[in-house]
Amino acid sequence: MKPTAAQPFEPGDICAIQFDDPAAEANYVVKTAQALHGVAFKDPTEDDPKHERGLAWSDMAILLRSVARNAAPITSALDAANIRYVIVGMNNLFDTHEAHAARELFYYMAGRTGSDPTTVFDAWSNANLGLAPTDLESAIANVTKSRAALENPTERFGFYSIQRTFTTFLEQAGIREERILGRGEIVFYNLGKFSQLISDFETIHYHSKPKEKYESFGNFLEFHAENAYPEGWQNNQYANPDAIRIMTVHQAKGMQWPVVFVPALVKNRFPSKAQGGRSVWHILSAAAIPKQTRYRGTIEDERRLFYVAVTRSQKFLHLTYAPVPGNQLFQSPSEFLTDVYVSKYVKRKEADYSARKRLPPTPRKGVANVVFSFSDVKYFFECPYQFKLRILYGFNAPIHEALGYGRSLHNALAEVHARALDADYATPDEAASLTERHLHTPYAYEKLREKLEQAAARVISDYIKDNQADLKNIEFSEKKIDIALDDGVSVVGRIDLVRRKDTGQTTIVDLKSNDRAQPEQITEAQLHIYALGYQELTGKNADLVEIYELDERRRNARAVDEDFIKDVKAKVATAAKALRAGTLNADPQPKKCAACDYLGMCSAGQKVAPIKV
Repeated sequence: MKPTAAQPFEPGDICAIQFDDPAAEANYVVKTAQALHGVAFKDPTEDDPKHERGLAWSDMAILLRSVARNAAPITSALDAANIRYVIVGMNNLFDTHEAHAARELFYYMAGRTGSDPTTVFDAWSNANLGLAPTDLESAIANVTKSRAALENPTERFGFYSIQRTFTTFLEQAGIREERILGRGEIVFYNLGKFSQLISDFETIHYHSKPKEKYESFGNFLEFHAENAYPEGWQNNQYANPDAIRIMTVHQAKGMQWPVVFVPALVKNRFPSKAQGGRSVWHILSAAAIPKQTRYRGTIEDERRLFYVAVTRSQKFLHLTYAPVPGNQLFQSPSEFLTDVYVSKYVKRKEADYSARKRLPPTPRKGVANVVFSFSDVKYFFECPYQFKLRILYGFNAPIHEALGYGRSLHNALAEVHARALDADYATPDEAASLTERHLHTPYAYEKLREKLEQAAARVISDYIKDNQADLKNIEFSEKKIDIALDDGVSVVGRIDLVRRKDTGQTTIVDLKSNDRAQPEQITEAQLHIYALGYQELTGKNADLVEIYELDERRRNARAVDEDFIKDVKAKVATAAKALRAGTLNADPQPKKCAACDYLGMCSAGQKVAPIKV
C-alpha cells in the first residue's frame, strides 16, 4: 500500500478512548461530531485540487457491529442534541416519530384496542411535519371511511390496497418534503422505508380478505416488522440526506466518510462471541457437511471486518469502548481496540478541534461511481423528483392488478428468440403453450386473468406470424449490456432483440406492450442508450433502432442519430451530476404529472395537474 497524501495527518485525527458506561461514550460521540461540524476538509475537485469545504453531518458515519444491540444510547444522545441522523436499513425504524405515526395509522385501520382518531392525530402531530390540523383531521376522517368499508367489502382486492391507503393519507394530510423544515429528506427517507415494508407484506398477503389483511398487517407491525429484515439489509445507497449515518460495518463496505466513529468495541461483541453469526449446527449435523469449519466464523474474519470499519475513514477516526452495566459478558475492551494503542498516531485522550480551520458546513456531492439501470434513467428523464421519490426514498406505487403481464410477454418472446438462434422456429399454434408456460399475473382477479391470458395468446401468435421471416436474422436476444460513460457513470440493462435486415443493416428492437407505454421522447432516449450498449458490446454501430408495439402489431423504426447519442450521453451525465449534488427537482408538465403515481406528494405537480377529488 502506498500513501497518496490525500489528507494531511494532524495529531487528534485518530483517537481510541475508554469510558465508564455507554451513556458517557454516546455523549462523547455527539460532542465530537459537534466539534467537527464545519471543520475544513480537503476535498479536491477537477477544477480546484486544493478545494476545501466545511464538514457536514452527512460526512459522518457511526459504524457498529450490531445496530440493534448498541445504537440506543447513541440515538438518544443525538436526539437530545437535535442532530440529524438516519439509520440505514430497517433497524430502529419505529424509533422515528414519522414511522411510529405511520404504524399508529395502521393500528387504527386494523381496529386495534386503544387506537382511535385521537391517537392517530396525536402521533402525526407529534412527528412535527408542519401539518395543518384541518388537513390532518380531514385525512383521518377519510381513513375512518376506508376502515368502515372493510366490514362489508364490495370492491376488488386492489381497491383495499394498504399501499394506496398509505399514499392517499400522506397526500390528504399535506405531507410534503419542502414543508418539513430542516429534516424533510430524513422524514421522506424513513417514510419511504415504511412504504417498502408495506410492499413486502402486501406482495404476500394481497389476496387476503380486506379486513383480515389489515388486521394481519397490524400484527406484523407490532410483532414482526423490525425483525423481518436481517441487520445487514441495505436500502438504496444513493439516498443522501444531510444527516449522520448509523449502520453496521457490513453495510459500510465500499463506502467512505471524512469522519467515522466505531463505538461499542467490547469483547464478545466485536469480535463477536459467536464469530460468524448465529449457529445453525443444532439443526444441521456438522458431521454431515463436508469441510464444515469453513462456514464457522473465526477471529480473523472479525479482524478483517474491523479493518473494514477503520478504513472507511478518510481522515477522522474515533474508536471507543464502554462496559455494559449489568452484563458480565460485555465488560472488557475488544482486543482490536487494545491492539491500536501501540500506534504513535493514536491519541488516548479527547482531541481539541477548536483551533482547526473552519468553513461553512457543505454536504459532499454524493457518490463517486453512479450505476443506473435502464429503468432508473427512464424515471429520471421523465422527472427527477419522481426518480427521487421512487428510487432514492423507495416509495412504491400500489400493486397494479395486471402486474406481470408485460414481463410475461417479454419472457415468452425471449423463448421464441432463443429457440430461433438455435434454428428452432416457433409457430403461431404454439402461442397457447407459450402463454401457459410464461404468463404470471399473481394479482389479477379471475376475469382479468382470463382476459390477459387471451390477450397474451393473441399477441404471441400475431408476433410469430408477423415475424417468421425475420426470426432467422436474430443476432442477439436478451443481451446484457454495461455502458461505461465518463466520470464514473455507467448504465446497465438488457437489449430485448438485435436482428439484421436483408440489406445487412442491424436493428435494435425494444418490445413494448400497452402496460409498458411511455412518452415518445423517453423511448427515443432509451433506444439510443441501447445503441450505445450495442456499440460497446460489439465494437460496431447499429443502423436502426425500433419500437415494436406488440398490441398494435406496429413497427416504429428510425435511423440511429449520432447527435441524439451525444445528447443521451449528456442527459445521463446530467442525471449523475444531479444525483451527486442532490438537485433532483420536479419537472412539472400537465399531462405527465396527471399520470404520475406520486402526484399527491409533489407540490409542483399539483400546481399544473390538480388532483380531482
